[in-house]
Amino acid sequence: MRFSIMLAMLMVLIPSWLRADSNLTAKEHQPELAKLVASYLTYYHYSKAMVDDEVAQRTLDLYLQSLDYNRMFFLAEDIKSFQTFATTLDDDLRGARYQIDKPFLIFNRFKKRVDERLALAMKLVEKDFDYTLDESVVVDRSEEPWAETTAELDELWRLRVKDQALRFRLSGKTDEEARDLLRKRYERLQKDFDEFDATDVLERYLSAVAQSFDPHSLYLKPATKDNFDIDMGHSLEGIGATLRREGEYTIVVDLIAGGPASLSGDVKPNDKIFAVGQGSEEPVDVVDMRIDRVVKLIRGPKGTEVKLHIIPADSVSNSETKVVSLTRDRVMITSDDASSSIEEVTTGDGTVHKYGVIKVPSFYLDTQARYNGDPEYKSTTRDVRKLIADLEEARVEGILIDLRDNSGGSLDESVELTGLFIKDGPVVQIRNRSGQLRVLEDTDEAMVYDGPLVVLTNVFSASASEIFAGAIQDYGRGLVIGDSATHGKGTVQNLIDLDRSLEEYIKENLEESTAGALKLTTHKFYRISGSSTQNRGVVPDVVLPSPYDRYEFGEEHLDYAMAWDEIEGAAHTDYGRVNPFLDAIRQKSEQRVSKEPEFQYLNDDYQAWLKRKRENRISLNESKRRAEIDEADQRDATRKAARKARYAPQKTDVEGNLDDVDLPDFVLKEAIQVLNDYTNITKGKFIASNEPAKK
Repeated sequence: MRFSIMLAMLMVLIPSWLRADSNLTAKEHQPELAKLVASYLTYYHYSKAMVDDEVAQRTLDLYLQSLDYNRMFFLAEDIKSFQTFATTLDDDLRGARYQIDKPFLIFNRFKKRVDERLALAMKLVEKDFDYTLDESVVVDRSEEPWAETTAELDELWRLRVKDQALRFRLSGKTDEEARDLLRKRYERLQKDFDEFDATDVLERYLSAVAQSFDPHSLYLKPATKDNFDIDMGHSLEGIGATLRREGEYTIVVDLIAGGPASLSGDVKPNDKIFAVGQGSEEPVDVVDMRIDRVVKLIRGPKGTEVKLHIIPADSVSNSETKVVSLTRDRVMITSDDASSSIEEVTTGDGTVHKYGVIKVPSFYLDTQARYNGDPEYKSTTRDVRKLIADLEEARVEGILIDLRDNSGGSLDESVELTGLFIKDGPVVQIRNRSGQLRVLEDTDEAMVYDGPLVVLTNVFSASASEIFAGAIQDYGRGLVIGDSATHGKGTVQNLIDLDRSLEEYIKENLEESTAGALKLTTHKFYRISGSSTQNRGVVPDVVLPSPYDRYEFGEEHLDYAMAWDEIEGAAHTDYGRVNPFLDAIRQKSEQRVSKEPEFQYLNDDYQAWLKRKRENRISLNESKRRAEIDEADQRDATRKAARKARYAPQKTDVEGNLDDVDLPDFVLKEAIQVLNDYTNITKGKFIASNEPAKK
């Protein structure tokens, strides 16, 4: 009787429009999985936060944001109804009768709104728009009020479709071509949403739960977790091909050299895969299948057979097919490996100075291969060590480590890489949620490279990049150059595989990966100076104007980012190779930057961006838009002429027009000039083998 009353009360609390038998619902064990994720966050997250009403409200906000960031689907009445969940989501996750029906109810309402909006969009595509009217559309609606009525939302979509049609028109497309492209766009969008399943919904929701604790905690469904492992290890077991969805087919984009697909000679770019078979088993039709599911069928253990049923790229009709049998193997992904180049600087007396540049896109480590004793396991430090040897053999006078856009990776690798440039000592301090402190040190007294060193960063240099740059700066071992600060991610995440935990929790063995993983913030790291990089990042010794200055990309702009703090520093040495010379180096750089047109262009673009951001509207009047385009074209033509005169004065076509000029990496160019100044100013001023002072 009591249960019946509770159930009746629940049905009253949940609006009737949220109850539909045909909608998505949670799969078996997903409620238990959600409970497991909430438990891990409560007991292991660094913040010690509880799953409470505050977390529930944050979760709801983040979940709605992930579904409808620009507020183009939901109505205000939807949001009002959802707010009744803001104080109960936490109860669902930690209560005795844990449940996850509410995120599915929200998603089902979202899907209904998507269907309504896309149906309207398809009708709007067929309309003839009047581009002489002085109408405008809001660019960023993320902070705008939710539409109160369907009529208001219809009007927002009319303006949106008109803007998209106008963009095609301004690019030279006819109205009919624009209609065709927009039809295909909305059909593709509809298909993408139609293919959402319970696992996708759960990933979005549990990620919102995790990110309510901090922006770097995430839930990863099994397919996402597999991709994360590949990114970290720079290797996978499969066929070595990059794929994408194009229409109803999975298309081969390119092949990884040395992979099974490339070595077979039977798989080519633009081939269409329409079925995938496992050894002697019946092939699975993959036409119209989501790309992540196709990839899952193709990947597999080393040494196993996979059969691709392909329509060749050069086939004149889809009736011509072939079957390609491939044996899966370990494929090394090298496109994001560390790489090197040599840059030259010619001084006024005609002397040519050579400098080495080592680009480090990420801190990667194939932990599984290392654990298995593979002598060729992938590692950032192993690769950089080899590159240093090559550059020293080429007799470079200094080395620049380019960490721009390096978002981090392996914590161990940041310590190992730092060790190549110092004798020994602490590199980073790690503190757990209990306040216990651990210092990670370089214990190898060998300094692989002891010459002039510069580290180049930007706002996208984060985590492990900040550990390395901060340590080099704290040791006084080299100069740090770049944007006003690095990203500011001073936290450490651990990846928890949830399959075994879920099996123990439900007392049942699962046949395949079901639970995925939780990326959980468990520690905070501190520089050896004692300062956290969290929210503030690493401030360079020499700051350069940045193309990203106008954007809010730093950690401090992320929702629920953890705060900055500091602890006692760790005893370390000071090589004294920077501070005595810093004023002179900065002065020389500032003089060059003030005369460099590309840096002035950055400031001009920044001012233009500020104006657009304040207005947050774009005109739908064709003549005004064309005037804006003409103004931008004139600005670009002026810049192009100036660049041609500077970088390639000999390049013109037969009619005397300017050819396109490849714009050099002017930020790297200035960083190399700083390295040249640093090398020459410090020449003979310090001896690498001198015992550094304790600090």
